[in-house]
Amino acid sequence: MRHLLLIAGLIALTGCATGTRVVQLGPLTPSDSLITLVVTEDKAVVSQECRDVHATGQVLGCKKSWPVVTKNPLPVRAMKIVRYTDALPSEMAMEIEAHELCHAVASLQLITDPCHVGNDGHLRAAVSGPVFTR
Repeated sequence: MRHLLLIAGLIALTGCATGTRVVQLGPLTPSDSLITLVVTEDKAVVSQECRDVHATGQVLGCKKSWPVVTKNPLPVRAMKIVRYTDALPSEMAMEIEAHELCHAVASLQLITDPCHVGNDGHLRAAVSGPVFTR
C-alpha cells in the first residue's frame, strides 16, 4: 500500500498528460501482495520507482523484491515490476499480464499460489467475466 501512495503522489505532481496503471495480486499480508505491476507512460514515475537501480544510461524499467514475513515457514519475497511504455495497455490486458506474472513469481517460491485469492480466478476488468484458468 505504501508503494501505491508514492505512485499516486508522483502522478499528482506530474499532471495528467501521461498515464500509469498499477495492479497488485496475490495477497501475502494485509499490506503486501506477491506482485505489484506498474506500467507508465511517465518516465518520471520510472525514475522515482527505480532510483536505487544501478545502471548506466536511462532506466526504463526495473524489478525490486523484498522479504515478507508470512505464516509460511519458508522465506517469501514480494516483487514489484516497473516499466515504461509508449502506450498504456487496457485494464484487461494489464490485469492478465499481472496475473500471469503472479503465477510465475509464485511458482518460483515454495508457497501456495495466492494469485486467485480475492478474485476467485475472475478478471475484474472484464465486462462479461472471463475466467482465468490457471
